[in-house]
Amino acid sequence: MTEIDRKRLTQRYYSARARNYDRQKSRTWNMVSGFGDEVLDQLLVALKDLRCGSLLLEVGVGSGRNALPILKHPEPRFVGLDLSREMLERAREKLSPFKSYDLVLGDGECLPFVAESFDALVCMSTMHYFDHKDKIINEFSRVMREHGVFVWGDLTVHEFDEEGFFEALERMVSKVHAGYCRPSQARKLLESCGFLVVSMNTFGYRKPYRSLMEDKGAYFSVPPEALEESLHYASVKSKKLYRLTDTELTLYYTVIAANKQSQ
Repeated sequence: MTEIDRKRLTQRYYSARARNYDRQKSRTWNMVSGFGDEVLDQLLVALKDLRCGSLLLEVGVGSGRNALPILKHPEPRFVGLDLSREMLERAREKLSPFKSYDLVLGDGECLPFVAESFDALVCMSTMHYFDHKDKIINEFSRVMREHGVFVWGDLTVHEFDEEGFFEALERMVSKVHAGYCRPSQARKLLESCGFLVVSMNTFGYRKPYRSLMEDKGAYFSVPPEALEESLHYASVKSKKLYRLTDTELTLYYTVIAANKQSQ
């Protein structure tokens, strides 16, 4: 699949998910925000030194579930960018009580902003849709001011998953993801692109198989038998790393806070 084809399919996927997106996320994390407290805490801690009125960009703003707590706490001037018009409509409904925000329909790999525009950039649950992560991070860096804060949050491969179980599982249930990183890979990538990593934390959470299929597999017409086969043939090591049971597994979410360094 070409990058353009993946972007088009991703756009259609999230436009179709927009109506049920928040419900699905809150069900998985058992939190209204669609994240556990530990993830939101790390996000807000990373942004705590922003001054009121600082300009912040979120790439992959989606339904605005991250934007809402950000606008309540650091109180920045907020810009949210997303490929899906329908997801932006959900975000606009959610953020309507606030005044200091703009929502932009656009592509994260070709940001429609001038260089050194933003004091902070947030990208949550989106990096795995980009084929060339070094390219996208350099594009993020282009629009960030010196010493700006970058927060990367995403599902990550277990550090000891050398067999590729998680990637194979994701390729089976989703036709749009480009690839996940191990936490250590994400850190090295940021450092190679001129960022200083300030903190990195990984959190495990339980994901029922039925939710995995509802969130992803159902949108791509994946038969339940395909998931059952993938789980059946998982190695003993993979079953231990991801704590597979008959009904659910453990997934890992990593939040990295970094600062853009002088060129």
